[in-house]
Amino acid sequence: MENGEKRQEELSQEELLGYLCRLAEWKNNDVVKLAFLDGEAADQVDGLDLSGVVELKRNANGTFEAKFVDKVRVLTMLREMMEERRDGALGELLDGLRQAGDGDET
Repeated sequence: MENGEKRQEELSQEELLGYLCRLAEWKNNDVVKLAFLDGEAADQVDGLDLSGVVELKRNANGTFEAKFVDKVRVLTMLREMMEERRDGALGELLDGLRQAGDGDET
């Protein structure tokens, strides 16, 4: 493998790791905001973070359904990728997730 190709693969892995980390830390607050937006406030949709949403539905009767990424699968993928690196980043990520989650649930 050429140096350029190897560098591109490493960059791609770093981008994927970054995206997976953002998904692992993602909160669904903006989806709740979206559910309550009316047609007049449609311009606000562009500012919402919906990166963890897999599917959205608004039914004819006005109900709103949302399906989210499976965070267990995201964390599994992160663990597998970070274990290959062996640079301590996995422990740092998990510590950060644990600290971010403190006080979120009762």
